[in-house]
Amino acid sequence: MKKILLIDVSHLFFRAFYAFPRGLTNKNGSPINAVFGVAQMLFTLFENEKPDYVFGGKDLKEKTHRAQKFNDYKANRPPLDPELAQQIPLVHDLFGAFGIPVFCEEGYEGDDILASIAERVRGNSGYEGEVFTGDQDALQLIGENIYILKPENKQNVRVTRSSLFEKKQIFPEEVIDFKGLAGDASDNLKGVEGVGEKGAVSLIRKYGKLESIFTALDAGAITGAIAQKLEIGRETAFFTREMATLHRNLPLQNFDFEKGKVHDFDREILKNVFTEMGSQMLLKRMETWSPFKNDKISSVSFPVIPQNISDGSQISLF
Repeated sequence: MKKILLIDVSHLFFRAFYAFPRGLTNKNGSPINAVFGVAQMLFTLFENEKPDYVFGGKDLKEKTHRAQKFNDYKANRPPLDPELAQQIPLVHDLFGAFGIPVFCEEGYEGDDILASIAERVRGNSGYEGEVFTGDQDALQLIGENIYILKPENKQNVRVTRSSLFEKKQIFPEEVIDFKGLAGDASDNLKGVEGVGEKGAVSLIRKYGKLESIFTALDAGAITGAIAQKLEIGRETAFFTREMATLHRNLPLQNFDFEKGKVHDFDREILKNVFTEMGSQMLLKRMETWSPFKNDKISSVSFPVIPQNISDGSQISLF
């Protein structure tokens, strides 16, 4: 079985920035904690997941279609930290040196890019797609040969259709309906006020998708306080579901699976980056590391973002 690893670049960078020491600098005093963290995490992903193909998806600075539809989309997120912004060019160099093609599309987010690549993998026998991200929106992509690789408690946990239902009591195809009802605070999207996550799960388990829920409401099958809440929040529920739905059919100009085929990295570029950083640890790791499949399992664990920093506060990085 060939494995295709899809990396949420913004999530990886954001996670590294807040998880590794902020005081980490190079000889010139410039911050390098995010670059250091991304390098360590990429090494670990290659070693532990042993992919045959790797691709990245990233955001752009320009306003997305979602933001054009809703001015307050993600408006609750903090501004880009200057120390984080300063490290973006080096992260670009890192992905290039590791031989990872990173795709983007004007008007769309990194999640849409990964969704569009995952859709190309879906249903292809002999291949499986693994999406590395902490974004809950990506759960809707899980399918017969598509999984989510989610950082959790210093390790990466594979989320499947069955494990998602076991934990959340919803299936992948119900994620967007769940968000329509419960909302998504990380994206500043409201659901039906007063329903909440438990109420959303209960309604979905009993009636199914939003269309069926509101058909039941109109038929008088749903009564009481919840009926009133649904009636008031009908329009909001469908709008939030639309906003939470990932685009799966973006053209992705010049996309070719062979471009993501794992090959040896550009050691000279990596050496220059790590030397400029002044990191003997990364230089030593590079010397003994190979991207090709082997039995080595990295002992370097994935960092946990401090509890006072919400993963949902991730902003556009590129």
